[in-house]
Amino acid sequence: MTDFADNYEYIIGWLVYFLAGIGCSIVWWKITSLIWHSGWRELLRGIVVVLIFTPWYIGDSSEFFAPAIIILIMDLLLEGAKAGLKGGIALLFSTFLMLIVLTVRAVLYKRSASNLF
Repeated sequence: MTDFADNYEYIIGWLVYFLAGIGCSIVWWKITSLIWHSGWRELLRGIVVVLIFTPWYIGDSSEFFAPAIIILIMDLLLEGAKAGLKGGIALLFSTFLMLIVLTVRAVLYKRSASNLF
């Protein structure tokens, strides 16, 4: 059993992180369901999903990944503000894509709602 864990510890770690991220996202979905304005509700949900599920490279090698928020925090703490751009750019790009998806979704929703009347 320890041989299995040694060989697949990276995959097991990501599986545990992914399941914990899904659990946190479900709790966040329940909390944000109390927000009446759909735009703010979806924006807050999208930000949490981006922060939890955006991966990025560890260090200079492209072999292993870690959550981009962890990379950003560790780079800022250990190497300073100039090195914090690695995970920050990944989060910025993911946030930009999330905003585009939410904008397109809102436009399509408004268009379909106006066609009903």
